[in-house]
Order: sequence, then C-alpha cells, then structure tokens
Amino acid sequence: MTFRVKIISPLEASEADLGRRQRRYSQQAGPNTQVVIENLRGGPAALNASGDVLASAAAIYQQGRDTRPDDNDAILIDCVFDPAVEELQEATGLPTFGPTRVTLPLIELVSSNFSIIARTERQCELLAGIVTRYGFGNYLCSLRALNISYEEAKQPEIFNRIMLDRLEEAVVSDGARAIMFGSTTMALTDDMRATARGAPLFMPGMVALKVMERLWFDDLWPK
Repeated sequence: MTFRVKIISPLEASEADLGRRQRRYSQQAGPNTQVVIENLRGGPAALNASGDVLASAAAIYQQGRDTRPDDNDAILIDCVFDPAVEELQEATGLPTFGPTRVTLPLIELVSSNFSIIARTERQCELLAGIVTRYGFGNYLCSLRALNISYEEAKQPEIFNRIMLDRLEEAVVSDGARAIMFGSTTMALTDDMRATARGAPLFMPGMVALKVMERLWFDDLWPK
C-alpha cells in the first residue's frame, strides 16, 4: 500500500525552490512512499522574524484545513518552526508532523546535549523557544548562526563554507554532542560529517519523513 504524504512549504516558494524541496524528499522517500510538495499561496517570502512564522502558520492552516483522508495519509510541514501542526491535525483528522517535534526526542536518545545551527540569530532564538516549549531546553548547549541571507543560503559555495566553520565552533568550542540543522532545506555533505567528528547531524525534515514511514509500514498507525 502506498503511503501518501502531503508536504506543505512554509513559504510562497519560487519554482526552483519548490523543485529543490521536491527532489530532496523524493530522494529520501522509500519506494512505496509518495511525497508531494505543495506551495504555500499567500505565504511569506522568508522566515526572518516571529511575524513571518505567524503569517506562515495562518496561511498553512487556511490552505491545508480541507486536506482529505481520501487523498492523503499524512501531512508534514516543511518547517522547523512547526507552524500550524496541531491546528491542522485537529481540522483534518490526519496525522500531522512538525520536523522539530519529531526530531528532539531522538536527539535525547543518543546524546547528552546538542547545538542548533540556523541561518540567522533571530531564527536561533525562535528555535530555542520551541525547544524549551517542547521540554528539551536543558539539552540545548548552544546556538550558532550562519548570518547569511535566504538567497545566500541557496548557494552551496557560501553555505558550505560557513556551515563548516559553525560546525567546528559548535563541536570543539561548545562541546556539542549532536547538531540539529535549523532549516529543513539545509543540505548535508561528507565534509560536514568529518567536521562534526562523530557527532550526529540531524536534518529535521528528513528525520520526520523516515519516522513517519516506519510508523506507517510497521502498522503503528490508525488506518
């Protein structure tokens, strides 16, 4: 039986950005999982402040509330801020997943602490608040910001160079035993794994999809 997952972008993404998100999830998905990325009509262009996250949550709820169980088995919000997750689950009756809510308990299982690396200082602060709200604040040892724009983050030569520096700082200077990437669109490379010196690198969107698949295919799911 095919597992049908609707993934909702938190932004009104460009065609190129939407295609990039679709490719990454499709490559990660198992052969019997169907993932479809849905663009967010009327959503913000970037998530730079709390107001952007609130606007994203409102647009996600407005667009996703009519999702039908006949057409989809689950919803994944493609955003580490987990906007509108609980509201959509209540409105649709479908299991609805937020990447950070899925990822944090797994980090706790394998590590005594962790750091978050996000694009901006403000995003780090917002994520720290979410981590605390979910009850994992005591495990968060540091926050590291790339301090680059959303457009710069899409350029591998810029993103990779700065990410390697922040990973070095988090692992060596801060003593992080695990790293959570502060965006579902960040890509992982072999150089990053080497720089992490064995500390696991959690990509929340990919982690969430794999957990969802295991629950579905192991019959740990109301059907």
